[in-house]
Amino acid sequence: MFSIDAPGQPTALWDMVDGPMPRGLLGAGDPDVHVIDGVPTMFLGGFSTTLRNRLYRARLVPGQTLDNGQWVFDTDARGRVRPLAVDPPRDGWDRAGMHTPSFVPGVDGHPPRLYYTGRASLQHYGTRSSYAIGVLEYRGGRWERRAEPVLRGSAPRMSVLEPLVVHDRGRYLMWFQANPNEIGPGELPDYELRVTESADGISWSPPQVFAGTEEGFFDNAVHRVGDRWVMVLARGSNLHNTPHFPDQGLWITTAAELVPARSGWTAPVRVLDTDRPDTPEWMARGVYGPALHALEGTGDAVLMYTAVRDAPKWAAFNVHRLLRGKRPVVPSPFYLAVGRSRLTALPRSTGGNED
Repeated sequence: MFSIDAPGQPTALWDMVDGPMPRGLLGAGDPDVHVIDGVPTMFLGGFSTTLRNRLYRARLVPGQTLDNGQWVFDTDARGRVRPLAVDPPRDGWDRAGMHTPSFVPGVDGHPPRLYYTGRASLQHYGTRSSYAIGVLEYRGGRWERRAEPVLRGSAPRMSVLEPLVVHDRGRYLMWFQANPNEIGPGELPDYELRVTESADGISWSPPQVFAGTEEGFFDNAVHRVGDRWVMVLARGSNLHNTPHFPDQGLWITTAAELVPARSGWTAPVRVLDTDRPDTPEWMARGVYGPALHALEGTGDAVLMYTAVRDAPKWAAFNVHRLLRGKRPVVPSPFYLAVGRSRLTALPRSTGGNED
């Protein structure tokens, strides 16, 4: 099976509180990692200084490695981060913001695509929040937004979000989360992880449940590592510090072939416990939005994720920081970071966690 480095070892690449954050961004998350034309590339969601949720791209500094290198965002002539695409129209289904990108290379005559979550509502969470899944297509040297979503929710799970799309053996697979609404302060999660298939990446089959509400998985990542498909499962982090929230962390399951049926995957094994007392503050309320990419020639993989800081509400947090001689931070209901860990393959002789 696999193990992750201990909680004290992960690295925060971008942190809303302690930095660094590139010019033009207040926060970033939802990393999605690929090697495109030989260049390690990361797509992310970000919250701009103009208070917009947009999609961005960062690339690894030449000559550095995925597991410990530095990433640099695309910037404009003024040195500010440059979004991938223009904002949706004011009457668009995703007019309030775009996040959680999932890249698929061009294949079978279809262009490269970037699937994402779009928000129609001004509300980020609660019963008035509304999400669907759309796609950008790379044509003529730019990312173009399809006017309509490729997937919408239905009663009682009206919101769909967190797409993870992979093309394999002539078909697309999409894992995604379906819920009644994004949870707000005081609410406990009601997450259902679903999976659907498509021949063209636009029209999708009726979804099936991959992980039910009793497991509480929020989203996932999938990548080929060695001779196995490896899936990282995350529970939605405790954004609002709600009491009695489910255990947080990351779980691993593997399969010989990329299949939608849960029966084709091993039982999930927990590899990261962010409820441990030695967990760094910047990830102590849990992690989600994982990304996974194999490290060539090692059997290991680099693991990225969005982390949530354990911090009091904004005013109390800033007073605490000022008393310690630290700069204040921008008002936010929670504080995010993008983290990085190494996922290490264990020898099969270790026993209990073998595939």
